[in-house]
This record gives sequence, C-alpha cells and structure tokens, in this order.
Amino acid sequence: MADPTPAAEALLAAFDAVQLAEMHAAASARIKRVRALHRREYDACAWCSTNDRHVPWPCPTAAVLDGQEQPGA
Repeated sequence: MADPTPAAEALLAAFDAVQLAEMHAAASARIKRVRALHRREYDACAWCSTNDRHVPWPCPTAAVLDGQEQPGA
C-alpha cells in the first residue's frame, strides 16, 4: 500500500483506534451487503439483471468491488 498523503494522515490522527475499528467494521458490513446483492447467477448479475435486461457477470459494481477498472473511467 502507498504511503498516506498528509491529508489522510491528518484524518487518521483525528480518530482513535476504537473509532477507526468501528468505521472499518461498518464499511466492511456495507460492502458485504452489496456483494450479497451483486452475486453471480449463471452468467449474469442477480441484482442488475431483470427479465428485460441481461447484465453479464461481473457487473460494474462487482468489478469495482474486486478492484477492476471500468471502461471509460
């Protein structure tokens, strides 16, 4: 991981370890809920696809969560 920027260091200094752990746990839980929605069903995203629209796997959301760049980003 890259060294934190001065702005990131200042932000981290404003929180104590317990607050940071709580923020991390909350963010991890939100990501887990998003992953549960955007799951692979056959060759499509279960959340993004509908009867009228097929969104191939990985959908843009799953791709970003996995660290993949999006076209045109």
